[in-house]
Amino acid sequence: MLCYHDIGTDAENPTDYYVSPTLLGSHLEWIRDWGFTIVPLAEIVDRLAQDRDLDGLIAITFDDALIGVHDHGAAILEAAGAPATVFVVTDVLGVAPPFWPGAARTMTEEELRALTASGLVTLGSHTARHVSLPDVDPGTRTRELSESLATLRGFDARDRDLLAYPSGHHDPTTEHATVAAGYRAGFTFSFGRVTRNCDPFSIPRFCIGPAHDRFRLARQLARPASAW
Repeated sequence: MLCYHDIGTDAENPTDYYVSPTLLGSHLEWIRDWGFTIVPLAEIVDRLAQDRDLDGLIAITFDDALIGVHDHGAAILEAAGAPATVFVVTDVLGVAPPFWPGAARTMTEEELRALTASGLVTLGSHTARHVSLPDVDPGTRTRELSESLATLRGFDARDRDLLAYPSGHHDPTTEHATVAAGYRAGFTFSFGRVTRNCDPFSIPRFCIGPAHDRFRLARQLARPASAW
């Protein structure tokens, strides 16, 4: 499970996880050269629920719905025929994200609709305002989850019931609230492989950044579940 954030060519962008279009394209090429299959995120969730084999499968995700995914990433995904899910902070559209100083702006609703028009890219929830869910009161936590879900239903987003926890922060209370709000899976920043015994509300992902050259990516993908 790979987690990207922004894609772009701005040499002045100071944020972590800012990956060039060339590197993203190389990642997709290497992944397939190594014999992996890139599948929709929902397929991983379905297989996990059905206790089906997960070996050799990879899902691509992007957190925060930053504009570089629209401007640079979409064409690369399209050329590779690689499905992906973008996790959207639904109340923070078309602006510089207040939760990440220095990052490029987020996509507008129109840009999100354009991004998903082909059906290759789907949208999931990253809450309404990108708060740390374990650190807010129960009412705020519930609103963050339910309002984001309602907004994505308005977009007719196909992966709207999949949640990426902001900053990866979660705990048992957050997981229970996620279930109660109507989601069917939650994704973290905990590194590791997705296995059949994985908790569907604590699914690990690898955060991908510019330092992930061919060797580092290969090492992570080849590492057995027991090594994490």
